[in-house]
Amino acid sequence: MTMATQLRSIATRGIAGPARAFGTQDQGPPLIRSHNLDDESVEPLAHFAREMNRELQGDGLLVTWYDGTTDPLILFAEGDCTPLSAEERDMAEMSLAVARQPSSGARSQWRVRGEVAESALLTTSIPADGGIVTITTLFKRIGHAARIRASDTAARLLPLVQPFFKMWTLRLRTLGRVRALTSALDNTDVGILLVDAQGEVTFANNVAQSMLAHNDGLRRKGNSLFGARLADTMRLQAALEHAISPHPNQIGKPVAPVVALHRANGRPLLAAIVPADGQPDVVGSSAAVLYVVDPDQDLRPVVEPACKYYGLSPVETRLACMLANGSSLADSAKAMHVTEQTARSYLKQIFVKTETNRQAELVRLMLTSSVRTAPHSRASFV
Repeated sequence: MTMATQLRSIATRGIAGPARAFGTQDQGPPLIRSHNLDDESVEPLAHFAREMNRELQGDGLLVTWYDGTTDPLILFAEGDCTPLSAEERDMAEMSLAVARQPSSGARSQWRVRGEVAESALLTTSIPADGGIVTITTLFKRIGHAARIRASDTAARLLPLVQPFFKMWTLRLRTLGRVRALTSALDNTDVGILLVDAQGEVTFANNVAQSMLAHNDGLRRKGNSLFGARLADTMRLQAALEHAISPHPNQIGKPVAPVVALHRANGRPLLAAIVPADGQPDVVGSSAAVLYVVDPDQDLRPVVEPACKYYGLSPVETRLACMLANGSSLADSAKAMHVTEQTARSYLKQIFVKTETNRQAELVRLMLTSSVRTAPHSRASFV
């Protein structure tokens, strides 16, 4: 993902509410405002900008990013540069003018603000990934001595600015990848847990968290995993140890052990444990992955899209879902308040539409055609 896409996603995600464009041609360049000091993407930038403004002793500070193709994006603003104010308009104009100048490195420039010589702007431009970051400081009243001091301070800070933004953009891209991967893991109906070399949980997706919250079959004490029974816990810990520390003489890919975790209600959860590709000796690295399946999971949400794909009617879809969930034809007919003969006629129509001949074949087709998304997600063929 490019820096442009990453920053635009921050704006459109609505960190401080929906992104909005403001400014007109007679008010200066249009801008997109996007900042929230509580957001982990922006907070390091806000802290750095505040420290820089404190060192420069400015009255206001505006940080923007510009890629040369779209409107400038405000990353952070503080002090006397409120939205749509004359101060912000002047700072934005200065930022854009400096950003459009060709440059191979970070540099700072002064500009007198309006006709008042005591009021000035100092802009530092920093080449970033695919664009230019500008830090513009407002001085409402600044004398000659103070201006020299600010210039010296800016020159002293300049060697720190470019490395900071290089690290910040790298962090931004990393956070974007982590969020995307977390979303992918959360949008599945399988419980997924990551465990470190000490056997402690470092991540659990939404389904796994729900299983842990029920405290039935799979339990969590601190960051360690346990079963409801001592025998289950011992098998689980042994499987984790095997995945974390595979046998040195092992040939080929390791076999993933599956542990049954018995519950007070329902069939046992089934947990497959496989080694992770991380570095076990690195702090926080994942050493093993647990894939936990609930055999009693309601399959209707994953079977219904397949029913739509094969053109089943609502009543046929209901019957197919009950059969996929393990109900007999007689029990399904009773639940649907129809005779078994009527249910059998529905089933024949389902066989025709799905090109199957037996109930077992139909169930297999429904399950292999299902799209396994998270319980809260609804998949639909289009």
